[in-house]
Amino acid sequence: MMHKGKRRACALVVGLHGIHDPLMSTLMLDYVLRLQERGTDLDILLVTEEPGPTTLDPAWAARLERARITWKPLRYDVRGAQFPQRIRNIARLAWWSWRFTRGYAKRTAVGFLSMAGAYAALVRPFGFQRLVLVNFEPHSRYMREMGLWSEGSLKHRVVRWSEGMELRRADAVVAPSTAVQELVRARHPGVELHLQGVTVDVRANARDEAAGAEVRRRYGLEGRTVVLYIGKFGGIYYSEAAYVRFMQTTCAADPAVHHLIVTHHEHMEQLRRAPGWDRVQDRTTLLGPMPPEALRPYLSAADLGVIAVPPTPSQRFRSPVKTALYWAAGVPILIPEGVSDDWWIAREQGIGIVVDDLPTMNGEALRTGLDHLRAGGVDVLRKRCVEAAMRLRDTGHMVDLLERLVQGKGRPTAP
Repeated sequence: MMHKGKRRACALVVGLHGIHDPLMSTLMLDYVLRLQERGTDLDILLVTEEPGPTTLDPAWAARLERARITWKPLRYDVRGAQFPQRIRNIARLAWWSWRFTRGYAKRTAVGFLSMAGAYAALVRPFGFQRLVLVNFEPHSRYMREMGLWSEGSLKHRVVRWSEGMELRRADAVVAPSTAVQELVRARHPGVELHLQGVTVDVRANARDEAAGAEVRRRYGLEGRTVVLYIGKFGGIYYSEAAYVRFMQTTCAADPAVHHLIVTHHEHMEQLRRAPGWDRVQDRTTLLGPMPPEALRPYLSAADLGVIAVPPTPSQRFRSPVKTALYWAAGVPILIPEGVSDDWWIAREQGIGIVVDDLPTMNGEALRTGLDHLRAGGVDVLRKRCVEAAMRLRDTGHMVDLLERLVQGKGRPTAP
């Protein structure tokens, strides 16, 4: 808190993923670092929940200090009782927030994603004049529709209540999709509302042809149509068995298809055990998890990127990070209809293939879709993808928005 009282404005930024989690390190942490490095009058208290070690690389620690960001980790054991830990962490956050805000004329609380938004809303009375929710989504709906929480379960009822509470208390909301925008307008029509899908650094994830060619050479993928998936299975994503059914369809539809999957080791084992794996294993390369900065060569080797999210009704509220990564690398997407805004953007702008559902899709949809995408030339297709990424999903847009919301630099009309 070395800067406290020396500047006129401060912000609390709350995220409930660990500071090393890609959802923090490449998203919210990146946003606030870029904001501070532009030059602001803000001091920032960054709070995360940490399931593991609470140490930072010295270079990162020095960068945070130069950016006037004070990091305070909350301990959270994912195997422990959730509600007692949540209550304890909210109490600690309230105490830290009250101490941090003293001496500042302008004080803003920022919650990243809906659960952290609830934390920020609960501690707003401890010195904050303004509450900003970034990438608010109705998480309770995802969990209920996927059968992970029942309608009457305590978790569902508490999270649903917290989502309503934070919307009522919010001054500004960044909605990641038009469906979220409509939901927020219906619940809180007077709130300052902005539409912005989840962003990435488009230039940092640009296609590297040489690196992509090396990946293709290393795994024997020259002349193949490389279908890439990066991420998890199960939960709010397709199961491993459902994804293998999809793989069988694509391999049968096009003899050039080869699947490249980057996922966690436990998912790799489940894929290998799934019915039908023996029919696709020779046309699949499985790779274990890797840091976000290592993904670029694999994105650069891909011809098509998969959004493996089932099209349940609530998935229209999402904004998958993977879409932005694929488009930044010039890779069109394969996506079920109804997922995020990305499905209709992909269809309207010719930067993806839209299907009803992955496990039950018709192979003809893949063949027709690929022919349509390639009709104008692959280089033209890749250019369209990158242009869409820059226009819709580049981190510069999110930082511009945060600067206005946190520093109070005007209120543009929501789209």
